[in-house]
Amino acid sequence: MVRLVDPADPNIGDPVGVERTFTAACDQPATMTVYLDGTLVHTSASGVQQVSYTVPSAPLGQHMVRVVAANANGTGENYWNWNVVSTPPVITSVLPGSDCLVDTTESFFQRTFEIITDIASKIRVYVNDVLTFAQETYSTVMSWIFDRTTTPVNPDPFVNIIRIVVENTNGTTEKIIYSIITQAPVTSAPVITSASPAEHTITNIAGSPGRRTFGVTVDQPATIIFSVGGREKCRFSAVTDATWECDFSGYSAGIHSVVVTASNSNGSDSFTWSWNILPLVITLEEPAAQNVSNYDTSSRLFRASLNTPARLTMYFDDRPIERPESEVSTILHEFKTVPLGNHTIRVVAEKDGITVEDFWNWSVSEYPPLGAQKVVLCKTFTKATSRTHTDHYHVATHATLITYISEELRFEKCQLPDDSWIYLFHLAVGGSIRDDEGGKPPIVRSAVASHYDDRMYLSDFDIIQIDIKETENKDSQVLFSAFDPFCYGIYPLKDGEIRNISDNAVAYDLVCSVLGALPIPGSAPLSAIFVFSRLCGLFLADTTRIERIYESFAYEEHEDVRATSGVIFGPCDVTNYIRWIVWVNKGHTIRFNLNVKLFENAYDFMEVNEEISIDSSQDPIVL
Repeated sequence: MVRLVDPADPNIGDPVGVERTFTAACDQPATMTVYLDGTLVHTSASGVQQVSYTVPSAPLGQHMVRVVAANANGTGENYWNWNVVSTPPVITSVLPGSDCLVDTTESFFQRTFEIITDIASKIRVYVNDVLTFAQETYSTVMSWIFDRTTTPVNPDPFVNIIRIVVENTNGTTEKIIYSIITQAPVTSAPVITSASPAEHTITNIAGSPGRRTFGVTVDQPATIIFSVGGREKCRFSAVTDATWECDFSGYSAGIHSVVVTASNSNGSDSFTWSWNILPLVITLEEPAAQNVSNYDTSSRLFRASLNTPARLTMYFDDRPIERPESEVSTILHEFKTVPLGNHTIRVVAEKDGITVEDFWNWSVSEYPPLGAQKVVLCKTFTKATSRTHTDHYHVATHATLITYISEELRFEKCQLPDDSWIYLFHLAVGGSIRDDEGGKPPIVRSAVASHYDDRMYLSDFDIIQIDIKETENKDSQVLFSAFDPFCYGIYPLKDGEIRNISDNAVAYDLVCSVLGALPIPGSAPLSAIFVFSRLCGLFLADTTRIERIYESFAYEEHEDVRATSGVIFGPCDVTNYIRWIVWVNKGHTIRFNLNVKLFENAYDFMEVNEEISIDSSQDPIVL
């Protein structure tokens, strides 16, 4: 029986050009022969129990080396499968272990260099492209010390480049070592003196097309390596600072460990970032359910949060109602009264080019309780218009403006001693203008502007027109009006101004006294007897019922000077409050038409037109 001794593995491989010795043994004396791919290459003496044969080289490819032992008892054999491949030499070890050396001139020329390869090779060593060492015999281990007289080195800040080339018939392999020669000895390990970002914990948004830049500064030349999750991403040799820009668009959400190391022959230092790549997640906090109805008490609060600060916007039926100027992680809005029907409250988060959104479905079938006041109607309207502004540099700027109008009509009532009823109506008409990105006020600025008159406030509201007209049973009611378009809160007859009655045969002082006695929200209950006494005096003196209120007036004049830009503009968010009184005889039903027009200019306006009916003692209804 023939046994493989060296190599013991029957399947072996070598690079082209490498010699290989094969040794086999037999369990009894015999004559042993060696065959290479079927060709006899060696015959031993008779009566031996071991044979060795060295093949100087073999061609590229698969080969069989077979050993046959024969004697009077018969024959036996065994074989190797020998795969000869073309592989350049591999450098398996280098001393010193660092590829960045920090030396003085003396220590550099006393330093021993050593290199080990996997297969026998020749070696050449260059310093700053000058050949300084060579070994022409094949070997797997080579060492040397540079000769001061033939090796050109330069002091810091010059970086000396040592290039080691190993070569055999299969090819060449190179290794680069960087050497910095200092005047004074530097023996302490490198220290990372600053890192960017400075924080160890950082965040980005998953899926965004952005890039994250990492950087460090080191107190001495070193090899700086950036790695993510243990995998090297970028390397800088013999430097004191380095910056790496990472495209993380393909990174998965989660926490990634980013490590930067700075190392040289004196030691190493490192800095680690915990990089959290987050998906943007909106949480509907209040209410937590996505489908809600009506109100909590007298209002309904919607609040949402985000897992990281971002630009948040809240929309009511696609109308932006909340948009903080800076990045936040919470957004909320409290609604008092909204139109009946189904509404969508939408929250949109934007950060680093990523947009996510979530929403509530809000079904409103009844108005919220308002104490003494009740809601008759609540409506909103939207209109989009285009505006163009050309400054005195003839630079034209175009914008799309979104105009919103809302009306909320409330009322209070009280019964008089003769069983007639008096109703006090409160109408709030709100107008708002945004640009097509939801910003306010919609101001355009010329790219070449240098003065405030080059900045144009594109549009605002100019005039509000109110028309309240009796349409049925005119003799069953008395209608008075009082306008208070500029106050900030619903109070009847602020400043006591009475309009549209001075030309009628009515006692002005009695009107004022009656209107002044009407209930104010939140105040003590009205004395019906007191009001009745005032009304009796008023109506006895009245020979002409007021059957229509028609009033047109400008918005409150004001200027808002922006401290940051010097821009002067008019109002873009205005709410006008109008009050009027309706007196209804016992057992009668009356109707009146309410028409409100909100003008931006002579041609652009938004209109609300409602028909309202009142049965004596009953709540008003919109027909």
